[in-house]
Amino acid sequence: MNKHNIHIKKGDILNGKYHVLSHIATGGMSEVYFVEEVNDTNRRWAVKVTNMESKLASKLIDETKLLSELEHSNLPRVVDFFSTADYFFLVQEYIDAVSLSDYFQLYNNQLPLDTIIKIGVQLCDVLHYLHTQKPFPIIYRDIKPGNIMINKDREIKLIDFGIARKFQQDRMKDTVQVGTVGFAAPEQFEKKQTDTRTDLFSLGALLYYLLSQGKYVYIAQKPIKQLHKRLPKSLDKCVTHLVELQPENRLQDAREAKILMLKAKEEWENKRNRKWDWTLLRPISIISISIVLIGYIVFSFI
Repeated sequence: MNKHNIHIKKGDILNGKYHVLSHIATGGMSEVYFVEEVNDTNRRWAVKVTNMESKLASKLIDETKLLSELEHSNLPRVVDFFSTADYFFLVQEYIDAVSLSDYFQLYNNQLPLDTIIKIGVQLCDVLHYLHTQKPFPIIYRDIKPGNIMINKDREIKLIDFGIARKFQQDRMKDTVQVGTVGFAAPEQFEKKQTDTRTDLFSLGALLYYLLSQGKYVYIAQKPIKQLHKRLPKSLDKCVTHLVELQPENRLQDAREAKILMLKAKEEWENKRNRKWDWTLLRPISIISISIVLIGYIVFSFI
């Protein structure tokens, strides 16, 4: 028995097509299983299953509809979906990765700066893709470490579109106030309309969290440069302008954030190169000085 009252076990065949290999995880509204295709055991997928009696079943169905329209390297690919009288099934690409929250803990909350920048740049790419969907931009609304999967090559997948929605300009406010405390923008808990800038705040809050070794911007209430002394100027500017409380004061486009992060990467690499160049030159300088001194002594005795 599991918390979602879903009776599926190892060895079961789903829809006459998928052989259940193991249970992977329990989510907020579903159970996730690792499966292989009956007719081709080399094709393996992850299946999200929700109980049709659950009030949250409609959210997985909405997530399926949304994801099935999308195709991006930083999003899980939808393979199939179907339902029975008891359950709804979403078959997705299996992601061989860990959550960013687990990855962060593995590094004792101290990720290398280049890794943080790489994560941020990839998030900018996928957010720009979502925000430029036609006819309606998609607002993700739940950027946090638990919803980001990262593999051994530091490539990410943004998962769990349960509270994502299509933005419609004529709405004055969201139907429901939702989000994760610590990463959600202020407007997500107020009677206001969320838009693409809501995701940009959450991106900034995530970067702040990773750069500060796990501190939340709401609680710390300090400029990020005070918590990360070696921060490149462009990254400081990026994070500072992303976490502005008023949407109109934030960066307005994910591409702006990406440009600043790529510039920060360049600043960081140049700084490291200068450091290593000085280290390499020091022995040469000492040798040069020694040669000059020896020459001076020799000529003094001639």
